[in-house]
Amino acid sequence: MKNALKSYHLLISKYPYDILIQLLSIAVATITTLIPIRIIDRLVVIFESQGSDENRFKEAIIVIVVMGLIYVACNFLDIIIAYYNSYVERNFKADLSIMFFQKLDSIDYDFHENPKFLNDYTRALEDGTQYIYQSAMGINNVARIIVQSVSVFIVIFTMHYLAVVYAVLIGAIYMILRIKIGKMNHETLNRQRPFYRERGYINRTFFIKDAMADLKTTQIEGILLENNLKASDEIIAVIDDITKKKTILHYIGDLLITSIYPITLGVLAFVTIENFSNAAFASLTVAATTLSTLVSSFVSSIGDLQNSAVECKIPYEVLQMESKIEGLPFTPLATPFQHLEVKGATFSYDGRHPVLKNIHMEIKKGEKIAIVGSNGAGKTTLVKLLLRLYDVEEGTILINGQDYKETNATSLRKQVGAVFQNVEVYAVSIAENVIFRKPETDEDIDLVRRALAFSGLDTYVNQLPEGINTQVTREFNKTGAIFSGGQMQRLAIARGYAQNYNLFILDEPSSALDPLAEAQVYQNMLALGRDRTIVFISHRLTTTVNADHIYLFEEGEIIEHGRHDELLALNGKYKEMFISQASKYLGENHEDR
Repeated sequence: MKNALKSYHLLISKYPYDILIQLLSIAVATITTLIPIRIIDRLVVIFESQGSDENRFKEAIIVIVVMGLIYVACNFLDIIIAYYNSYVERNFKADLSIMFFQKLDSIDYDFHENPKFLNDYTRALEDGTQYIYQSAMGINNVARIIVQSVSVFIVIFTMHYLAVVYAVLIGAIYMILRIKIGKMNHETLNRQRPFYRERGYINRTFFIKDAMADLKTTQIEGILLENNLKASDEIIAVIDDITKKKTILHYIGDLLITSIYPITLGVLAFVTIENFSNAAFASLTVAATTLSTLVSSFVSSIGDLQNSAVECKIPYEVLQMESKIEGLPFTPLATPFQHLEVKGATFSYDGRHPVLKNIHMEIKKGEKIAIVGSNGAGKTTLVKLLLRLYDVEEGTILINGQDYKETNATSLRKQVGAVFQNVEVYAVSIAENVIFRKPETDEDIDLVRRALAFSGLDTYVNQLPEGINTQVTREFNKTGAIFSGGQMQRLAIARGYAQNYNLFILDEPSSALDPLAEAQVYQNMLALGRDRTIVFISHRLTTTVNADHIYLFEEGEIIEHGRHDELLALNGKYKEMFISQASKYLGENHEDR
């Protein structure tokens, strides 16, 4: 129950007055439980008394009215409590959702390449808020039913203790069965989650616009549907494997709970019937019925609490994941970028096959550096290291003389930024897509316009009816802007301009542009001035002629470096590639690792 207590503490920390509300709920529930027992007891006593019929009738009316008013008042309080609980539920769940989204800020980049993390995170995001809330409220429910049950136990115990002993014994057995069923449910979800995630991926594919052309013109639809069917079969197989066991346990538990009422009433009647008054026996009948219901509710609540607490394990594991890079209190990069040096950097994704090997580089403020090479040479991996999405396994990276591994990643990325080949656009306005926040001042609007003009996207945007306020994509707005591949890369360049990075990395930023547009983009970049340091990542050598320094990568190593004319004079690999690309580009671009 550790996770349940953790959930309750989390709830109380955000809504401290919930304790008083739940105490009131317990009091109301206890009173409403005892009212029927007391009404029956008092009415039987009244009608067995020796008074006149008129007096007995008046007494009965008074009892019914008083108890009825108390019952109505309790129900009114129940309505208020229910309204309060609904308010807390929706706000508490919203708070939890934000916690899960914000957790991504402190999750290392490589977590997103781990299927287990993706399974756990999607499960936490989809179900975690519900289970944490249910766990917190489950403690309240159990506390309320315990108090209700104790009050009924006291009534029955005064008649005979055996009835209480039997009810408690059956309740304990039923609780063990429910806990076992809860563990089975958790195991079921664990085994099904990868297949649910696979089906979710396929479902998304079928309504993503970018996939429609392939779905309509190729055979990929059949493959996806076949995979969807296989995933569904696996989900059903898991259910079939566990359902039979659960059904048997449910049957035994329900049978035991059903026996509480007749056994309790039978034991009391057999042992003590001669000493019972009519009033006592009538009260006993109602008490036995209530006891059976309460024991069933108590065990169900314990079972539900256990189930929720078990399901909370994964959400809490996600929230408590520790990173090696993100969100840790490393030393901030306090001084503006002046110098970056890569010394003997080696890196692999799997710890066995190096993608980069013994890389040595130097980048000074204001320089325009070109990093070139064929696809798969390791260029994009280098970008990820420079952004500190990963740390080098061997060697070091120094910025302004400060070790990357000792530098706060957030402060680093305020000065070092990148534009990647695969550009993500968001269903918000064009202006918000450029500066990643709402433009609130005239200076913000001016920045957006200058960024769009710098990237060459302003001509298209100015033709739109709503200009920079046009929403991107038509997923939520039928008049939204749809960008071509080249326009999306221009948008990415506008973002880089607006963020004003001191060290600006462009990873294949012009792969979707035609040669003239590409030349214009690079000319604009070079015109940023010496206070902006630009690193071009490309496999097109024709774009890097005017770079201050060029590094040629091949199979994760730097095989040549220098200025353009120096590399041509070497008569090596660079010259061979440059000549072959002079009249045309290599084939289609793919993001290299």
